[in-house]
Amino acid sequence: MRIRLTQDNDADAIRRLDSLAFSPWWKQLTGTSKDLPPRRHDHILMLLEKDPEGCFVAEEGGAALGFIFSRTWGRVGWFGTFGVLPEHQGRGIGKQLIAASLEYLRRDPQRVIGLETMPESPDNLGLYMKQGFEARFLTMLLSKAIDRPPKNVEPLPLWSQTAEEDHQRWLDELREAADRITPRLDYTKEVLATTRYDLGETLILTENEAAIGMGIVWFSSSREAMHEDEAVVQVMMIHPDYTTEARLHKLLGAAETLAYVRGKRKLVLAGNAQHGWALTRLLDFNYHIDRAMVRMVLKGTDQGLRTDPYVDLSRWAG
Repeated sequence: MRIRLTQDNDADAIRRLDSLAFSPWWKQLTGTSKDLPPRRHDHILMLLEKDPEGCFVAEEGGAALGFIFSRTWGRVGWFGTFGVLPEHQGRGIGKQLIAASLEYLRRDPQRVIGLETMPESPDNLGLYMKQGFEARFLTMLLSKAIDRPPKNVEPLPLWSQTAEEDHQRWLDELREAADRITPRLDYTKEVLATTRYDLGETLILTENEAAIGMGIVWFSSSREAMHEDEAVVQVMMIHPDYTTEARLHKLLGAAETLAYVRGKRKLVLAGNAQHGWALTRLLDFNYHIDRAMVRMVLKGTDQGLRTDPYVDLSRWAG
């Protein structure tokens, strides 16, 4: 068995492997007898494109037994999705894949390294703790039904409908905003991939024409024939100096309106409890918690447990 870099032509094998690896959990979670639908082919290629030197396959006899995707947002890095065929679990394949990902993520010695996993899976929690990860706060997965378009919503600039000369300036301003939340945090890859793969739209929150926040909203699911009535906020953030309840409400209202116009009737997003102020506002705005993941961080790569009043809504999961 060997660990090697993932190639584009591994996409179909990974789609099959991913479905088989996660179907037992999916069936337990949902009470269904059906397997978890496979990921879309273009979604696998998008993940590979973002960090091609951090994506690995475990191979034996020419067959893929496991896989892992590393993700980097500047100084923040994590791995996921990650899976091993059920019949080959217990052979140490997962540990070798994690080791390969960590070697890649540690290329930046200042990087915060983490992941998110299901808190109801003791095997997963034990595996990651043995690899040096410590549990942090829960990441809440929230949603809101959109039965009608929100009222009195001020439209925000859309990435796809603005001039190219604005894009680089906005990316620079958004990197500055993210850096104030976590040093060298950078969501540029998510903005560009959303456009390149036609996954959705990026809303830009501005103040005096400067970008002070954004919301990346996807209209297509990462899996085939799944959640077709939902739009998903991949990232939503606001510069700490400009964070107010009114601005968060404005950004959410624009995302809800955009989702409704695109025929979606539910908006889904995620937020880690480290950012408690933002999560409380979401509950005030009639979002409800559907379930939770646990965020884990490699020991020594962050500042430990802390809370802040920032708007930084995202997941460390694929």
